[in-house]
Amino acid sequence: MMDDLLQEMIDPAPVHRDAARRRRLWTTVAIVGLAAVGATALTTSAIFTDNDSASADIQTGTVDLSVNDPATFAFQPQNLVPGDTTYAPLVVRSNGSLELRYSISYKAEQIAATAAPPTLLDPAGAPVASGGDLRTVLQLRMYEVPSGQCNDAGTGGLLTPSTPLNAAGTISPWPAVETPLVGSNAPGQQTGDRVMPAASAPVELCARVDFPQGPNDNAFQAAGVKLDLTFNAEQTAHNP
Repeated sequence: MMDDLLQEMIDPAPVHRDAARRRRLWTTVAIVGLAAVGATALTTSAIFTDNDSASADIQTGTVDLSVNDPATFAFQPQNLVPGDTTYAPLVVRSNGSLELRYSISYKAEQIAATAAPPTLLDPAGAPVASGGDLRTVLQLRMYEVPSGQCNDAGTGGLLTPSTPLNAAGTISPWPAVETPLVGSNAPGQQTGDRVMPAASAPVELCARVDFPQGPNDNAFQAAGVKLDLTFNAEQTAHNP
């Protein structure tokens, strides 16, 4: 009992108001400490900076083949007789930004002639049929010629024409379904494919059709045929 009394005299319990004052003191210390930390953070983040950027476009090239634009594909002269030759120029252009190679395919269909079929008789007076299938007798040869030379001179002459771009087996007869004529439309480099650099000078081709003479020429009076050519182009880069 005495010991407790002496201990209380030596170390008296704090007055209630002193405890509150201590709490305020610690609160103030904490606020000042946080303020000091914030000031330090603001001071260390105030640095010199710089930013830059770069951008670039990526574009693909183009394969753009045009044929006879704006001209039409037409044979002259017309009204053929056996022994005649007719010609049709084709101007081929590469308008794209890539080198290309192209091939040509062809097919033909029998059509009605513009002239009315005549009534034909043989020497004995028997009727003779006309309007025969010209696909079986006409001969097609394709050439590359100097500009404006889609004619007899540009293709080597009537009797001994130059070697054409198309193979001998495609000259005659003409197929009813699309068939390779010059090169091949199969992917990649094929025998006979024609290469054109990007934006190169136009090339003039000449389709020459010969009507050879034969023993049954009367069968082809008042006959007609339509020839279709298809040009297929592809890039050469990364396409061996």
